[in-house]
Amino acid sequence: MGITGIRVTDPAELEDAVRTAFATPGPVLLDVLTNPDEVAVPAKPTVEQGWGFAVAKMKEFVRSHGDDGTAD
Repeated sequence: MGITGIRVTDPAELEDAVRTAFATPGPVLLDVLTNPDEVAVPAKPTVEQGWGFAVAKMKEFVRSHGDDGTAD
């Protein structure tokens, strides 16, 4: 597509990658690999967001412990 792409796999590289992205003329794709098991929380979560998170985690728990017919 002709745009600059920067991939970050090491957290120590993130700050330099963001600086490079902002210093690059034109659009930049900044691809940052993250831990899929890490919980992302907004800076100022609302009660509704907290409730939604709790419901989602309970569904995840039920599915992971009920799909194969065994209980841990």
